[in-house]
Amino acid sequence: MVACAILPLLALRAALGDAQNRLLEPIALAPQHDAAPRIGEVSEIAREFGVRPGMGLGEAIDICPGLSLVTPDPGRAESIREAVLARLEGIGAGVEPGRHGEAFFSAGQLERLYGSLDRVLTAAAEGLGPSARIGAGPTRLAAYSATRQSDTPQGQVVPPERLREYLGALPVTILGDRLSGAEAKNRRLVTSLLKLGINHLEGLADLPGDAVADRFGPLGTEARNLALGLERPLRPRPPREWIAESLELPEVASGSHLQGAVTILTDRLAARLAALGVSARSLTIEARLSGGGSWIRDVTPRQPTSRADLLRMILMPGLEHLPRPAERLRLRVTEPGPGDSEQIELTHRPEQTRHQRLSEAARQVRAAVGESGLVRVLDAEIDSHLPERRLLLTPYLPATSGETR
Repeated sequence: MVACAILPLLALRAALGDAQNRLLEPIALAPQHDAAPRIGEVSEIAREFGVRPGMGLGEAIDICPGLSLVTPDPGRAESIREAVLARLEGIGAGVEPGRHGEAFFSAGQLERLYGSLDRVLTAAAEGLGPSARIGAGPTRLAAYSATRQSDTPQGQVVPPERLREYLGALPVTILGDRLSGAEAKNRRLVTSLLKLGINHLEGLADLPGDAVADRFGPLGTEARNLALGLERPLRPRPPREWIAESLELPEVASGSHLQGAVTILTDRLAARLAALGVSARSLTIEARLSGGGSWIRDVTPRQPTSRADLLRMILMPGLEHLPRPAERLRLRVTEPGPGDSEQIELTHRPEQTRHQRLSEAARQVRAAVGESGLVRVLDAEIDSHLPERRLLLTPYLPATSGETR
């Protein structure tokens, strides 16, 4: 059984801080300053007026003229999310982080420790607090749906014998944020299914697999597998020790003062990485902004590094996007890499070096945009008059030793 824990409106609650009573008003998360003008999470009152997350700012205000906007605080939201994951790990769960304040873990492995599934869910709910929701089911999708539809902290439990029936009754719109594709592609797939008269997952599951693959491609196959209850196993995050450095700025900083603060942070972080014998594969820089709110950005070096000058080189350009001066800076390694990652080769093996670099580049692309973000182009019917038959897109797999791609 898979358990799902959800913190509803995590980003909006984090931005509100101590003013949680404002959730009773028509309120929404303002667009990010460097992103498209679309609102974020919205309160239940705003939903009743027809406002939805991802809606254009102008459209949302036209629908609900009294809509209030809150400045996003992604740094605080990330801190709350990390605390939730740590509490679940504290009861012995191996946690797979989800999106939008979600977390999944295998409840079956904890039943021997707590005695029953209900006790496992009770322990998790008590650790997360009254605002969290938790439920369980044989798959992620079933557990997510059971948790989301619950009005109590300890939600529904979908038994294995009812899985097919339960999934079949779910609307296809639930797939919008459950698939691994880009948001726009997921939305187009759901829209196409609705136009074909497929309103529930039962209709999608009854379609032939080859027909779905031919019409919708890999994303359609993934959607049909979810409707059938076929998912990959859980992948809990590995235990790790956070490597982070922070700096309080005595006066709000921007420009050259902010660059000086980044120089101090990167020097400190590089010293810690060298002492631990690791490098930085990906990093996050976070700024607490003057006047409230925060700014956060993920950075991935071309290859793992522990050099302070390289860290500064990849971090400095992002500071130009700060909307306001910063009061505090924090630099955190989100994924450590091996130490001594920049050794000089004693023997020149161009093919092996190329293979290693391609494999590392492919891994970084997958880490940034997901498995579907990297494909290979294959020659099919070169002489065909139909463009879609000349070339095929297939998932990219790293070449094995002795093979080049």
